[in-house]
Amino acid sequence: MNDAYVKARKEAEKAIRAAVLKGQYPYLPALDEILPADYALSPIRLGTMEIPLSQVVGTKTAGRKNTFACNFMPAADSQTEFAMKWSSLYTYQETSGIQEPILVFEYKHRFYVQEGNKRVSVMKYLDVPTILADVARIMPPEKDPLYEEFLVWYKATGLYEPEINAPGGYQKLAGLLGYTLDEPWTDEQKRRLTALYYRFCKSAEKYDLEGPRGEAFLAFLSVYGLEGLRVTDETVYQKQFVRLKEALRKENRPAAIAEKPKEKKADPLNEVKKVLPFAHKPLRIAFLYAASPKDSAPVFDHELGRIILEKRLGSKVQTSTYENCQDVTVLRKALQEASENHDVIITTFPQAFEDTYRAAVRKPGKTFLNCSGNMTKNVLPVYDVRMYEAKFLLGALAAVFADSHRIAYLSEMPTEGTIADINAFAIGAAMIDPYVEIILSWKDHLDAEWQEQMKALDISVFSGTELPDLQGDSVKYGIWQLKDGKPVNLAVPVINWGNYYTKLAESLLEGQVSFRASHLNYWWGMSAEVLDVRVSGSLPYSSRKLVQLLKNGLIHEKLNPFDGELHSQTGIIKGPYDAKLSNQEILNMQWLNDNIIGSLPYQQETAV
Repeated sequence: MNDAYVKARKEAEKAIRAAVLKGQYPYLPALDEILPADYALSPIRLGTMEIPLSQVVGTKTAGRKNTFACNFMPAADSQTEFAMKWSSLYTYQETSGIQEPILVFEYKHRFYVQEGNKRVSVMKYLDVPTILADVARIMPPEKDPLYEEFLVWYKATGLYEPEINAPGGYQKLAGLLGYTLDEPWTDEQKRRLTALYYRFCKSAEKYDLEGPRGEAFLAFLSVYGLEGLRVTDETVYQKQFVRLKEALRKENRPAAIAEKPKEKKADPLNEVKKVLPFAHKPLRIAFLYAASPKDSAPVFDHELGRIILEKRLGSKVQTSTYENCQDVTVLRKALQEASENHDVIITTFPQAFEDTYRAAVRKPGKTFLNCSGNMTKNVLPVYDVRMYEAKFLLGALAAVFADSHRIAYLSEMPTEGTIADINAFAIGAAMIDPYVEIILSWKDHLDAEWQEQMKALDISVFSGTELPDLQGDSVKYGIWQLKDGKPVNLAVPVINWGNYYTKLAESLLEGQVSFRASHLNYWWGMSAEVLDVRVSGSLPYSSRKLVQLLKNGLIHEKLNPFDGELHSQTGIIKGPYDAKLSNQEILNMQWLNDNIIGSLPYQQETAV
């Protein structure tokens, strides 16, 4: 018996013990036991190819599964015939090399061996990355969206690696490489990706990069691009991995959501700080805008907030602006320039999230923030208002004036928090009128007959965008009512970016928030004095009083639209005594309240 088998069996024993301690099955899974007993197999022959050994995880049948530990190392005693055959195969691989392909079934991106288990075991022991296999695919009995995305990738590339388990990841990877998944890749394109990926994997192992390699590869390309992989200076290359490692480490930590600013605390060292050399150094803040303030109402609001920030904090801050950053080339140039000359870089529109994330990884000593509800990257703090609180008040007020028990709700296409805004509006309306219906329409899906359709439904009260169109109608935003055919504004939400930016800057200046505390995300609302509802002075005092009472409940956290019993269009979301929805549940809603007539746009597309 050669030493290799003895060492391999020790690896098996180690894996078995570790699995048992974790409460996991210590041997190989069998595909026949994974599939439903009555499932009719219709294998799709894919041909002979090199497959990644890391994705070979089990056997086809249950007969030999206990012969190997869960890591495919041999578990049989050293004196058995099996051990002799394994050792002979190992010697053959070392002297001549195994050429005959194994037979495997691929199921949901994993391989199960029909013939060639010992060959797999030997190759895994030798840490060989791939093995030649004759592959047949078994389609899963139920739809699996992530696997279907992989199938699109496989149809174009014929590759099993890199493996991406994030929605949209394969499309994103192809785009970063400069390719698409609409047509088959050339052999040169496949070789190029494989070479880049294996170089990355070797470096990831060298620099102890944790986590799935495919996900890390996508993250690396997202931040540094192809030019980052082509770096020849080893010092620069290592720095890139160190920064990525830190970013991925933060991704694995839960991000804390700050619902309001921290209370200021008396600092006995304040007088000492005033005479320190850096005490009078201004906090340099760059604001990046999608458009120009004179052309866009949202940008105008952010610019007004910046001006208020400067007036309130004076010489403590120094701000700059970069306009028209909607264009990705302009945005990237602005991020680069701003990060060289500023302490804090704020991108004020959600479309800049990905590029801001890349800049945050590349410049770990700077503070980057993005205005959005996207909380998928803990390395990049985001900030936004809890608009659903204002929508809740507007819904209640709209129901007061909806004589037909119907309100039209016109929404932008959904992003993080948008569905919560719609549901909060509907819940607020139902609290005033239990028979009210919210007729939901999406701006991008409107046809020329929309207004006539609303008229036919006897609808006179509308909810629209949060801000007016600077180049168009200055009345049809917030909620408005048609009176004698003319729109009359009833109330509008108001975001006080001046308060928001002042409180953020003060937190940084006073040391309440570290430049590197990037796992903290800001989602402030009425209790932070950054969000309000402005009611028309022409409304009856009782309506204004209603809004104020509900507002006080939100401010003092005595009222929450997502507390208590909640019903969606398809059933009960939560009972009357269940805990209120968490911030993440609110941000990631994929359901509509039961008094909403309409559907989510992607549900409409699926129905068609």
